[in-house]
Amino acid sequence: MASPIKSVRLKPYPYDEDKMGDRDLYSVLGVSRDADTSEIRTAYKQLAKEHHPDKGGDPEKFKELSQAHEILSDDQRRRTYDMTGNTNEQQGGFSGGFPGGMPEMFAHMFGGMGGPFANMGQPRKRDGKSPGKTQDLPLRISDYYHGRSLSVKLGRQVFCKDCKGSGAQTTRPCEDCGGSGVIKQMVNMGPIQMVGQSPCHGCMAKGQKNVGQCAGCQGKGLLPEEKTLEIKIEPGMMSGNTVVFSGMCSDHPSFTEAGDVTVVLREADEDEMAASWKREGNRLKTSITINLTEALLGTTRLLMGHPGFPGGVPIEIPPGTQNMWTGTIPALGMPVRGTPRYGEAYVSVLVVPTADEISALKANTVMMKSIMPALPPVPESKEHVRSGRWSAI
Repeated sequence: MASPIKSVRLKPYPYDEDKMGDRDLYSVLGVSRDADTSEIRTAYKQLAKEHHPDKGGDPEKFKELSQAHEILSDDQRRRTYDMTGNTNEQQGGFSGGFPGGMPEMFAHMFGGMGGPFANMGQPRKRDGKSPGKTQDLPLRISDYYHGRSLSVKLGRQVFCKDCKGSGAQTTRPCEDCGGSGVIKQMVNMGPIQMVGQSPCHGCMAKGQKNVGQCAGCQGKGLLPEEKTLEIKIEPGMMSGNTVVFSGMCSDHPSFTEAGDVTVVLREADEDEMAASWKREGNRLKTSITINLTEALLGTTRLLMGHPGFPGGVPIEIPPGTQNMWTGTIPALGMPVRGTPRYGEAYVSVLVVPTADEISALKANTVMMKSIMPALPPVPESKEHVRSGRWSAI
């Protein structure tokens, strides 16, 4: 069915080329009126080289070429020129004296929707995906170390196949707009007659009206569906990494495609033993406490809680290890994602003498002095020596 409002042929604005000083811009560039943008630009480049003032060309001719290219290479300005024949629009108004420029004025007249030259009919569905959704997934450090596969049930809504999401038993063309989805309007602006378009409210710009109710979805247009998402955690992945499932959101009446479901990996709470290890990228960090004898003579300690060694992993403490030293142990960190390599582990050592060691030192002071290097002399001072209480902080 044809639109009930006939479109009106646009009449070009009458003007006198000699009076206005304007020439046909297409003739200036030597192109046809149906030339595309690339043809216009190519013609301009060739003529600009020939008439450039720096190469002895006529400055006025070069200015004329530049003006023609500037207008015809801009789709909006070219349409306006084709409609009116006027080249003064780039200075903010037509020769008829319209303030603020023609496009802006008509944009307000038609509700700020882009002026009469725009296709005002908005389709029922916009191209592209609907907004996506995100879901956090907490994982333990052992999951990131070894990798893991998870199956997650996802409930969503999908378009009914019987009615393709319309909710109707059938559809018919809208009588108000003749099935086009737009209502055409003619506007007279002095000597200019222009046709604009606005969405048809009778069919919400769809061009079709629903008839009856779809039996498959009871007129809702959507049906429930359950999907199983297989989430694969690769060894070496870390908190903040994402796993994207394209098009797994519910269908949306306003979009042609369903949005994506994005699973964001996070850190889960750990038990006390595993919590003693902290991850920094591909590194693992922990700390241990040893006594004075172990620090002096060296020892081997079993580190518990490491995600790759449930029964603990032994490490060597060398003789003479000092308090707050940190050992760097290669290949004891986290897997490097996508490679067979592992990062490093950093082990910080805190040396704390036991009560027995302190008692032994006090009881064997004389012997210790005989085998240990001499203590440095006490510095001279007029003040008396102070003593206090010493303990672990």
